[in-house]
Amino acid sequence: MKEQKKVHQLNVFLIKPAFSAPEQVLKVEDCTRDLVIPIAGYGEARLFVKSSPPTAPKWSAIFREFINPMELATTGVAAALFLIVNERAFVLVFGQGGRFLLRDDVHEERFGLLCALNSVDPETFRCVDLQSLDAIQSHSRIQSGQETTADKFGMDIEQDMLKAIVGTPVKAILGSRMTGSDSLSVSVKMKLQDLPHLLGEYRAAFEADLSDKDHQWVNNVRMTKSTALQESLEAALDAKLAAGDFQGLWLAIPDMIEWGQVKGFMYTYGRNELHPDINWDGFRKSLKPGTAITLDLLKTRRVSCADADHQKVFKEWPVFRCLYAEVDLQGSKYILNDGRWFNVAPGFVERTDKDFASIPFSSLNLPEYLGGGEGAYNEALALAEPGRYALLDARPIVHGGGHGKVEVCDLFSMDRELIHVKIYGKSSVFSHLFSQGFVSGQLIQIDATFRQKVRGALLAPFTELIQVDRKPAQDEFTVVYAVISDDVGAGLHLPFFSRVNLNNTRKILNGYGYKVQLLKIAVNDTYAKTTKVPTNGRKKKA
Repeated sequence: MKEQKKVHQLNVFLIKPAFSAPEQVLKVEDCTRDLVIPIAGYGEARLFVKSSPPTAPKWSAIFREFINPMELATTGVAAALFLIVNERAFVLVFGQGGRFLLRDDVHEERFGLLCALNSVDPETFRCVDLQSLDAIQSHSRIQSGQETTADKFGMDIEQDMLKAIVGTPVKAILGSRMTGSDSLSVSVKMKLQDLPHLLGEYRAAFEADLSDKDHQWVNNVRMTKSTALQESLEAALDAKLAAGDFQGLWLAIPDMIEWGQVKGFMYTYGRNELHPDINWDGFRKSLKPGTAITLDLLKTRRVSCADADHQKVFKEWPVFRCLYAEVDLQGSKYILNDGRWFNVAPGFVERTDKDFASIPFSSLNLPEYLGGGEGAYNEALALAEPGRYALLDARPIVHGGGHGKVEVCDLFSMDRELIHVKIYGKSSVFSHLFSQGFVSGQLIQIDATFRQKVRGALLAPFTELIQVDRKPAQDEFTVVYAVISDDVGAGLHLPFFSRVNLNNTRKILNGYGYKVQLLKIAVNDTYAKTTKVPTNGRKKKA
């Protein structure tokens, strides 16, 4: 009687070409057994097993009065199978600790994801893991109660990185359910002698080009996990700093802050100087003459929010956390954002920059920023020109439907401009700015009740600019994103992920009938200067 194939759960890693010996790939020194596994028609594989001493389950402690927890103890066993197929090494891991038998930086990143994308029926997706590139780069897992297509998960191909998928392979021989991330997890009917052929099929799927129609966007952006590559990138960045080349490098506020109470920033060893913003000029002033700027220095020095009395308030960050960098290495573009490196496809960079450059600048001529935060700026402008600007900053509208409190805009002009003002910062800061414009713009366009509430927040003659019984006509309203920046020149540079975010937001707002414009608000030279602790004041440590 012919032996029936059984379903086995495999968890597969493809090893990088540079490694061909198990000692290079696995922590063989931690293993208790090394077995040679003959595979018919193939040769030999090696199975490394690690046994852990018996441990009692944590939950048993609550019953200690009635039973000895060690009576419930079990021995932990993990294993890793090493084999070479067509001159490439693979490792299959078993048990909860099997993954931890692998050494760092030895396996191909996204092997399972790319293999699955090229193997799974595009109409059988059951789950996707995403990492958003906006704001805090949040992670999410979206599951479907039935098999469906990838587009049904609401992925934003411009702003989401696909981390993992679950689906059913087109070829039944590859398995009945496949999960792809860095590793490939698959349920498949097989015998041991089938394993080399299966691994060859999985590798071929990994190396195949992604479908231009369905999945090419997956290569737009991916996080760099390799320690070796990160070290190379940091070395390249250190070389730029040593050469005094700050092109493509910025310091910016990494989080939202309460500008009304924050008067400036102090660096450690900054001689009690209060800086109006975070930038390279201010950081250099905090250093002793001749001090070299290195990544190690940026990681050890900190910057603090401070009040007018040079007291630390609210938040403090390593200067490195405030660093945004764009580095070219070996023909690829890499971006450092919030301490993490991302590899960006050249075509995606080119397309993003082209779309961003096409955003028109507003013809508004707003006054220079004098300090005090966005709120003080908006209020002063509305008081100076009450017939032209209505102040809506810090006056959110309570609205249902899952929106809660909605900020319509900061300033509403007689020319129907919804002006949103924000001091320059990193991606998370701009994400809030763009989201504010999107949410209010969407509601004004589709919700008559919200339009009624906006009218109620305005005084004449601004009330007549919004009609309750009709939505705005095409190009009737303009969303203006105004950025307060002390950067020299008329241009406005935004971090790459912020450019991606804005491009995406603009497309949606255009679809709702809005014009979208950018505006740079200059900083007054007097405010841009640093201040020191008054000589009659009590000195504080910076």
